[in-house]
Amino acid sequence: MKKKPIVVSMGEPSGISSEIILKSWKYRNKYKLYPFFIVDNIQKIKKMIDYLDLKIETQIINDPFETNDFFKYKLPIFNINEKVDFKLGKPNKKNTKIILRSLRISFDFVAQKKALGLLTLPVCKRTLKSSGFKFNGQTEFIGDLSKKKFHHKNKEIMILSTTKPTDKGKNLIVGLVTTHIPLKRIFNFLKKKEIEEKLLIFRNSLKKIWKIKQPRIGITGLNPHSGEEGLIGDEEKKIIEPIIKKLKTKGIHVSGPLSSDTCFFKNIREKYDGILCLYHDQALSPVKTLDFFNSINVTAGLPIIRVSPDHGPAFDIAKLKSAKINSVISSIKFLERHG
Repeated sequence: MKKKPIVVSMGEPSGISSEIILKSWKYRNKYKLYPFFIVDNIQKIKKMIDYLDLKIETQIINDPFETNDFFKYKLPIFNINEKVDFKLGKPNKKNTKIILRSLRISFDFVAQKKALGLLTLPVCKRTLKSSGFKFNGQTEFIGDLSKKKFHHKNKEIMILSTTKPTDKGKNLIVGLVTTHIPLKRIFNFLKKKEIEEKLLIFRNSLKKIWKIKQPRIGITGLNPHSGEEGLIGDEEKKIIEPIIKKLKTKGIHVSGPLSSDTCFFKNIREKYDGILCLYHDQALSPVKTLDFFNSINVTAGLPIIRVSPDHGPAFDIAKLKSAKINSVISSIKFLERHG
């Protein structure tokens, strides 16, 4: 049986997306990378190869499994025959259509079991939204594609993980209850039902993807010091603690509410296989502090697995040819192990 490759969506053309995937293929032997192909416009890719002076040969493929025939010698591309008009550092909303088409095609390859998993390169949310994109990011868009394809009711969950934490402790794996929502609107989403649902999806993801039989999960509080027994807010007592008590009676290993100013410390996170956080920066700040260059973003809770580098399109360095590939390498390695 032929090996299923990893499929890579194109990301934002004006950022570092093309640079990091091209450099990754260039150093495929050094990092012993699993075979992958990209869904992109070949002329755009060739233009970037010339700009970066990488001397990479490309190969158009018509079927994902052809990746195995060419990956060692040429970069496989499933060509989207639509012109991409781009200038590095300056996003163009006219490219939104092709960016989303690349995502849809890439998703379909995984859904059809022609690819091991989906690696999405960084996009610019502002540019997408200015073109009528109704989702808060790729995570939510992929969740919508999955619901339409597989007709499931469960929601996706964004999970971030370190791969090489600088304190040399256990990898920090965090799940998010809410993602790209303004802080002042967080309370509209932090209801018992939603938090419990995300916690169970997070638990199932730790079991299914990370192969942890009985995950030990910590859940953070919302207020400073988790409210200090109600002295600094009572959301912990009203919302979080009842969820913990309920799930413990079902044999689920969950602890908290944890104070988020201490729970990510090396010695404390050893107690948990994953920590569920209530809002975006509560989760991402410790991950990026511990492992800025190598951390990854995983969309879980769906019939397919999607991973992305834990950074954006980086328009500020798009022309400098200096983008690091650590997070892409970590993403590919992750999909190889867990896809």
